[in-house]
Amino acid sequence: MNAASYASMSHEELVKETCRLQQCLDKEKKVSAAYAEELKRTREQAMAVQSQVEQEEEYITNKLMKRLEQLKKEKQLLATEVEQEEEFLTNTLQKKLEKLIKEKVDLESRLETEQEYVVNKLCKQLEQLSNEKAKLHKEKVDLENQLEAEQEYIMNKLQKQLEKLAGEKATLQRERADLQRQTSELSAAVDKLNRDKVTLESQMEMEEESIVNRLQRQLEQLTCCYKALEGRLEARGLTLRDMGLQPNELPPENWVSYSRSSSR
Repeated sequence: MNAASYASMSHEELVKETCRLQQCLDKEKKVSAAYAEELKRTREQAMAVQSQVEQEEEYITNKLMKRLEQLKKEKQLLATEVEQEEEFLTNTLQKKLEKLIKEKVDLESRLETEQEYVVNKLCKQLEQLSNEKAKLHKEKVDLENQLEAEQEYIMNKLQKQLEKLAGEKATLQRERADLQRQTSELSAAVDKLNRDKVTLESQMEMEEESIVNRLQRQLEQLTCCYKALEGRLEARGLTLRDMGLQPNELPPENWVSYSRSSSR
Protein backbone atom coordinates (compact mmCIF):
# COMPACT_ATOMS: atom_id res chain seq x y z
CA MET A 1 0.00 0.00 0.00
CA ASN A 2 1.10 3.59 -0.79
CA ALA A 3 0.80 6.87 1.13
CA ALA A 4 -2.41 7.87 -0.67
CA SER A 5 -4.12 4.69 0.45
CA TYR A 6 -3.16 5.35 4.07
CA ALA A 7 -4.39 8.91 3.81
CA SER A 8 -7.82 7.77 2.71
CA MET A 9 -8.18 5.34 5.66
CA SER A 10 -10.04 6.16 8.81
CA HIS A 11 -8.47 6.23 12.23
CA GLU A 12 -9.77 2.77 13.09
CA GLU A 13 -8.53 1.31 9.86
CA LEU A 14 -5.11 2.85 10.46
CA VAL A 15 -5.02 1.31 13.94
CA LYS A 16 -5.96 -2.09 12.52
CA GLU A 17 -3.38 -1.78 9.76
CA THR A 18 -0.76 -0.77 12.30
CA CYS A 19 -1.59 -3.82 14.44
CA ARG A 20 -1.40 -6.06 11.42
CA LEU A 21 1.96 -4.64 10.40
CA GLN A 22 3.18 -4.98 13.99
CA GLN A 23 2.10 -8.64 13.99
CA CYS A 24 3.90 -9.23 10.71
CA LEU A 25 6.99 -7.53 12.09
CA ASP A 26 6.88 -9.70 15.24
CA LYS A 27 6.42 -12.78 13.11
CA GLU A 28 9.39 -11.86 10.92
CA LYS A 29 11.50 -11.19 14.03
CA LYS A 30 10.63 -14.66 15.36
CA VAL A 31 11.50 -16.25 12.03
CA SER A 32 14.72 -14.25 11.90
CA ALA A 33 15.57 -15.30 15.47
CA ALA A 34 14.85 -18.94 14.57
CA TYR A 35 17.12 -18.67 11.54
CA ALA A 36 19.80 -17.02 13.65
CA GLU A 37 19.56 -19.81 16.23
CA GLU A 38 19.68 -22.43 13.47
CA LEU A 39 22.69 -20.71 11.92
CA LYS A 40 24.39 -20.63 15.33
CA ARG A 41 23.78 -24.36 15.85
CA THR A 42 25.02 -25.06 12.32
CA ARG A 43 28.20 -23.10 12.97
CA GLU A 44 28.77 -24.89 16.27
CA GLN A 45 28.28 -28.28 14.54
CA ALA A 46 30.66 -27.24 11.75
CA MET A 47 33.28 -26.19 14.29
CA ALA A 48 32.82 -29.46 16.20
CA VAL A 49 33.16 -31.44 12.96
CA GLN A 50 36.23 -29.43 11.99
CA SER A 51 37.79 -30.03 15.41
CA GLN A 52 37.06 -33.75 15.15
CA VAL A 53 38.56 -33.86 11.63
CA GLU A 54 41.68 -32.09 12.87
CA GLN A 55 42.02 -34.56 15.74
CA GLU A 56 41.59 -37.50 13.35
CA GLU A 57 44.14 -35.99 10.96
CA GLU A 58 46.60 -35.54 13.82
CA TYR A 59 45.99 -39.15 14.96
CA ILE A 60 46.47 -40.51 11.43
CA THR A 61 49.62 -38.38 10.97
CA ASN A 62 51.11 -39.64 14.25
CA LYS A 63 50.22 -43.22 13.37
CA LEU A 64 51.83 -42.88 9.91
CA MET A 65 54.96 -41.33 11.43
CA LYS A 66 55.28 -44.23 13.88
CA ARG A 67 54.76 -46.74 11.06
CA LEU A 68 57.37 -44.92 8.91
CA GLU A 69 59.87 -45.03 11.76
CA GLN A 70 59.18 -48.75 12.23
CA LEU A 71 59.68 -49.37 8.49
CA LYS A 72 63.00 -47.48 8.60
CA LYS A 73 64.20 -49.67 11.47
CA GLU A 74 63.07 -52.83 9.62
CA LYS A 75 64.86 -51.58 6.49
CA GLN A 76 68.11 -51.04 8.39
CA LEU A 77 67.82 -54.46 10.04
CA LEU A 78 67.11 -56.15 6.70
CA ALA A 79 70.03 -54.36 5.05
CA THR A 80 72.33 -55.56 7.84
CA GLU A 81 71.09 -59.15 7.50
CA VAL A 82 71.52 -59.10 3.72
CA GLU A 83 75.05 -57.72 4.03
CA GLN A 84 75.96 -60.44 6.54
CA GLU A 85 74.45 -63.13 4.31
CA GLU A 86 76.40 -61.83 1.29
CA GLU A 87 79.63 -61.81 3.29
CA PHE A 88 78.97 -65.37 4.46
CA LEU A 89 78.26 -66.59 0.91
CA THR A 90 81.37 -64.84 -0.43
CA ASN A 91 83.61 -66.38 2.24
CA THR A 92 82.09 -69.83 1.66
CA LEU A 93 82.65 -69.64 -2.09
CA GLN A 94 86.20 -68.36 -1.60
CA LYS A 95 87.04 -71.28 0.71
CA LYS A 96 85.54 -73.83 -1.69
CA LEU A 97 87.40 -72.28 -4.64
CA GLU A 98 90.70 -72.38 -2.74
CA LYS A 99 90.05 -76.01 -1.82
CA LEU A 100 89.37 -76.94 -5.47
CA ILE A 101 92.52 -75.14 -6.63
CA LYS A 102 94.61 -76.95 -4.00
CA GLU A 103 93.13 -80.32 -4.99
CA LYS A 104 93.87 -79.52 -8.66
CA VAL A 105 97.51 -78.65 -7.87
CA ASP A 106 97.90 -81.83 -5.80
CA LEU A 107 96.42 -83.96 -8.57
CA GLU A 108 98.68 -82.36 -11.18
CA SER A 109 101.72 -82.97 -8.98
CA ARG A 110 100.77 -86.61 -8.41
CA LEU A 111 100.04 -87.10 -12.09
CA GLU A 112 103.36 -85.57 -13.10
CA THR A 113 105.23 -87.76 -10.61
CA GLU A 114 103.48 -90.93 -11.76
CA GLN A 115 104.01 -90.10 -15.43
CA GLU A 116 107.67 -89.33 -14.86
CA TYR A 117 108.07 -92.61 -13.03
CA VAL A 118 106.36 -94.59 -15.79
CA VAL A 119 108.40 -92.90 -18.54
CA ASN A 120 111.68 -93.49 -16.72
CA LYS A 121 110.77 -97.11 -16.08
CA LEU A 122 109.91 -97.66 -19.75
CA CYS A 123 113.15 -96.03 -20.87
CA LYS A 124 115.23 -98.32 -18.67
CA GLN A 125 113.37 -101.38 -19.93
CA LEU A 126 113.72 -100.33 -23.56
CA GLU A 127 117.48 -99.79 -23.19
CA GLN A 128 117.82 -103.44 -22.09
CA LEU A 129 115.93 -104.88 -25.07
CA SER A 130 117.80 -106.46 -28.00
CA ASN A 131 117.67 -105.46 -31.66
CA GLU A 132 114.79 -107.84 -32.39
CA LYS A 133 112.72 -105.60 -30.07
CA ALA A 134 113.11 -102.64 -32.47
CA LYS A 135 109.48 -102.78 -33.49
CA LEU A 136 108.41 -102.69 -29.87
CA HIS A 137 110.77 -99.75 -29.32
CA LYS A 138 109.08 -97.84 -32.14
CA GLU A 139 105.66 -98.58 -30.67
CA LYS A 140 106.92 -97.43 -27.29
CA VAL A 141 108.08 -94.11 -28.77
CA ASP A 142 104.70 -93.65 -30.44
CA LEU A 143 102.97 -94.36 -27.15
CA GLU A 144 105.17 -91.83 -25.37
CA ASN A 145 104.37 -89.17 -27.96
CA GLN A 146 100.67 -89.89 -27.71
CA LEU A 147 100.84 -89.83 -23.91
CA GLU A 148 102.69 -86.50 -24.03
CA ALA A 149 100.09 -85.06 -26.39
CA GLU A 150 97.31 -86.28 -24.14
CA GLN A 151 99.08 -84.83 -21.12
CA GLU A 152 99.46 -81.45 -22.90
CA TYR A 153 95.78 -81.56 -23.87
CA ILE A 154 94.77 -82.32 -20.28
CA MET A 155 97.03 -79.57 -18.91
CA ASN A 156 95.61 -77.04 -21.38
CA LYS A 157 92.08 -78.05 -20.54
CA LEU A 158 92.75 -77.80 -16.80
CA GLN A 159 94.28 -74.35 -17.36
CA LYS A 160 91.16 -73.26 -19.22
CA GLN A 161 89.05 -74.62 -16.37
CA LEU A 162 91.13 -72.55 -13.91
CA GLU A 163 90.70 -69.42 -16.03
CA LYS A 164 86.99 -70.08 -16.23
CA LEU A 165 86.88 -70.43 -12.44
CA ALA A 166 88.58 -67.05 -12.12
CA GLY A 167 86.05 -65.56 -14.53
CA GLU A 168 83.18 -67.10 -12.59
CA LYS A 169 84.63 -65.66 -9.38
CA ALA A 170 84.79 -62.19 -10.96
CA THR A 171 81.23 -62.65 -12.20
CA LEU A 172 80.08 -63.59 -8.71
CA GLN A 173 81.81 -60.51 -7.31
CA ARG A 174 80.09 -58.30 -9.87
CA GLU A 175 76.77 -59.94 -9.07
CA ARG A 176 77.37 -59.29 -5.38
CA ALA A 177 78.06 -55.59 -6.12
CA ASP A 178 74.89 -55.42 -8.23
CA LEU A 179 72.94 -57.06 -5.41
CA GLN A 180 74.22 -54.49 -2.92
CA ARG A 181 73.20 -51.63 -5.22
CA GLN A 182 69.78 -53.14 -5.81
CA THR A 183 69.35 -53.62 -2.05
CA SER A 184 69.87 -49.89 -1.44
CA GLU A 185 67.56 -48.91 -4.30
CA LEU A 186 64.80 -51.43 -3.65
CA SER A 187 64.73 -51.58 0.14
CA ALA A 188 60.92 -51.54 0.18
CA ALA A 189 60.69 -54.69 -1.97
CA VAL A 190 61.45 -57.12 0.87
CA ASP A 191 59.69 -60.13 -0.62
CA LYS A 192 61.47 -59.80 -3.96
CA LEU A 193 64.82 -59.46 -2.25
CA ASN A 194 64.28 -62.73 -0.36
CA ARG A 195 63.41 -64.51 -3.61
CA ASP A 196 66.55 -63.10 -5.26
CA LYS A 197 68.65 -64.37 -2.37
CA VAL A 198 67.22 -67.90 -2.68
CA THR A 199 67.85 -67.81 -6.44
CA LEU A 200 71.44 -66.68 -5.92
CA GLU A 201 72.10 -69.49 -3.43
CA SER A 202 70.72 -72.03 -5.91
CA GLN A 203 72.94 -70.68 -8.70
CA MET A 204 76.02 -70.84 -6.48
CA GLU A 205 75.27 -74.47 -5.56
CA MET A 206 74.79 -75.32 -9.24
CA GLU A 207 78.09 -73.59 -10.14
CA GLU A 208 79.90 -75.48 -7.40
CA GLU A 209 78.41 -78.79 -8.51
CA SER A 210 79.35 -77.99 -12.13
CA ILE A 211 82.98 -77.29 -11.15
CA VAL A 212 83.26 -80.52 -9.16
CA ASN A 213 81.70 -82.51 -12.04
CA ARG A 214 84.16 -81.04 -14.54
CA LEU A 215 87.14 -81.96 -12.34
CA GLN A 216 85.68 -85.42 -11.88
CA ARG A 217 85.43 -85.88 -15.66
CA GLN A 218 89.08 -84.83 -16.02
CA LEU A 219 90.14 -87.42 -13.46
CA GLU A 220 88.10 -90.09 -15.23
CA GLN A 221 89.83 -89.17 -18.53
CA LEU A 222 93.24 -89.65 -16.88
CA THR A 223 92.18 -93.07 -15.63
CA CYS A 224 90.98 -93.99 -19.13
CA CYS A 225 94.39 -92.97 -20.55
CA TYR A 226 96.19 -95.41 -18.29
CA LYS A 227 93.69 -98.16 -19.05
CA ALA A 228 94.12 -97.46 -22.78
CA LEU A 229 97.89 -97.79 -22.40
CA GLU A 230 97.44 -101.13 -20.71
CA GLY A 231 95.02 -102.20 -23.48
CA ARG A 232 97.52 -101.29 -26.22
CA LEU A 233 100.24 -103.33 -24.52
CA GLU A 234 97.88 -106.28 -24.18
CA ALA A 235 96.94 -105.97 -27.87
CA ARG A 236 100.61 -106.50 -28.70
CA GLY A 237 100.88 -109.53 -26.48
CA LEU A 238 102.52 -107.66 -23.65
CA THR A 239 101.55 -107.07 -20.06
CA LEU A 240 102.62 -104.60 -17.48
CA ARG A 241 104.66 -107.35 -15.78
CA ASP A 242 106.54 -107.97 -19.10
CA MET A 243 107.55 -104.32 -19.05
CA GLY A 244 108.81 -104.64 -15.49
CA LEU A 245 105.84 -102.79 -14.02
CA GLN A 246 103.64 -103.95 -11.23
CA PRO A 247 99.94 -103.00 -11.15
CA ASN A 248 100.50 -101.08 -7.94
CA GLU A 249 103.10 -98.93 -9.74
CA LEU A 250 100.44 -97.39 -12.02
CA PRO A 251 98.26 -94.47 -10.94
CA PRO A 252 95.64 -95.70 -8.46
CA GLU A 253 92.17 -96.27 -9.85
CA ASN A 254 90.55 -94.90 -6.72
CA TRP A 255 91.36 -91.32 -7.72
CA VAL A 256 87.83 -90.99 -9.11
CA SER A 257 86.23 -92.27 -5.91
CA TYR A 258 88.50 -89.93 -3.94
CA SER A 259 87.36 -86.95 -5.98
CA ARG A 260 83.71 -87.95 -5.54
CA SER A 261 84.07 -88.27 -1.77
CA SER A 262 85.87 -84.90 -1.64
CA SER A 263 83.10 -83.20 -3.61
CA ARG A 264 80.54 -84.47 -1.12
